[in-house]
Amino acid sequence: MLTIQNYFNQVKNIDWEQVPAALSKGHQLVEGASQNNWSAYHSNANIQRVVEAYFQKLNDYLEKNKASLPSQAAPSQSPKNLPSQTKSLPQRAISKQAARPSQGDKPQGPAPKPKAPPAEDTYETTPVEHVDTDVQFIRRYAAMHGKVKSQEQILNLLHGLQKAILERRIRKDSPYAKEIELMQNQLIKCYEKMDQMVEVKIDSKNLKRYLEIAHSQEGMLSITILKAYVALNGKKDIKDRAQKLYERMKKAVQSGRITKADPYAEKLNEAFVTIKTYLDSDAPYLSINKAQLNGLMGLLGEDLFGQKKSLNGSDDPENDLVVGSGELLRMDFKTIGLQGKYAELIGDPSVGFTAMVYGLPKSGKSTLCLDFARHLAEHHGRVLYCAVEEGFGYTLKEKIERIGAHHPNLFITERVPENLSDYDFVFIDSVSKAAMDVEDLEKLQRQYPDTSFVFIYHTTKEGKFKGVNSHAHEVDVIIQVEKGQASSTGRFNAGGRMKIQNG
Repeated sequence: MLTIQNYFNQVKNIDWEQVPAALSKGHQLVEGASQNNWSAYHSNANIQRVVEAYFQKLNDYLEKNKASLPSQAAPSQSPKNLPSQTKSLPQRAISKQAARPSQGDKPQGPAPKPKAPPAEDTYETTPVEHVDTDVQFIRRYAAMHGKVKSQEQILNLLHGLQKAILERRIRKDSPYAKEIELMQNQLIKCYEKMDQMVEVKIDSKNLKRYLEIAHSQEGMLSITILKAYVALNGKKDIKDRAQKLYERMKKAVQSGRITKADPYAEKLNEAFVTIKTYLDSDAPYLSINKAQLNGLMGLLGEDLFGQKKSLNGSDDPENDLVVGSGELLRMDFKTIGLQGKYAELIGDPSVGFTAMVYGLPKSGKSTLCLDFARHLAEHHGRVLYCAVEEGFGYTLKEKIERIGAHHPNLFITERVPENLSDYDFVFIDSVSKAAMDVEDLEKLQRQYPDTSFVFIYHTTKEGKFKGVNSHAHEVDVIIQVEKGQASSTGRFNAGGRMKIQNG
């Protein structure tokens, strides 16, 4: 029988491309659950149940599809953070022939369809900037009702749900925490009992509640359009896509679905101008100006809402690039209001600032950045610290405890998540370990213009970056860490020095 002690030793010779997709997906789930000596497995009963159910299904599959391993197969190294391996069972290899489901795996005919849910127009829906993660998962689960689903589809939903929980995108204090827990338990039971296919049936009372939640939020049309707009940035040969989006924007305004009262009307107008300029030009790709995404008016004179006002308020588009000095002084450029020792170090940066922190290994970079992250979390908003270098290990825990870098607004992850919209500040430690280049970092800045980023780099003994030196020209603040001291240069009256806190 497969266990957490022998799993990786038992499956090291399996060709995962040749096994059923559900089992391959289960293997990916186990890889995540096994990190840091199976900490997620030991701390979360639901993850433990899913892993145990997967072990049973994989074990059954291997028993049904026995095949001998090649004698010359070389043993692989087990993950270094796993517990010591117990005595292994005989190994199995999966052949292409064995990967084909047997006649007994065919699903039985579907049961009578459950009672249809209420029509969507019976629900009260609130337009929101971003549909909550828990609502998204409940919507996906409710949509499965009455449909025949495969093991892979059930496991995909479970995997995504538990990933969101581990990343704290779904929390215990969520308004729908009870519904999420019930949904998770139902999915686990379904997965434990099913063979290859199953018809998903949700109790009528629970289904009614799930549908109420699923339809409680709807993404704002303006946000949907802006996401489509950002997706075009830097892409070549997208004239057709740009034209469709351009027409969609005009139609949305003409039909009254989007008005000047929309909170994102200004940004939509900027996007409209940029798309029109791209369509009228011979430019090979659409490029979004960073200033646009930071809330400035487009500078080209054409207006989605039929206005011809320039940036300085005149009716002459030719004056768009010329702003009086007094007008400039009256413009409001929002800063984060930084105070204390970090204001002395880097000044008061604007919203959406970028910073680079660099220095030799063991110089104190991570300690400085964790303390800075704590300060921002305490006074300025939600902070995500991507500890790609250290991961959820002892050294990171020791640093956090030593300097007191813990706060309800400070969150830690081992990687850079796909969605950073929930955070005001993001630290990436380190850029090289995250395998990110300048283009990746610039993409993050374009995608999240109101989020501030702190990028941590290692240097060699010669002072060269273990990454890309050119990125130094793109950030607002540069902080050098050397022998427990931090010094800065930059655009916000930076130039201070400070001793790094050691606890």
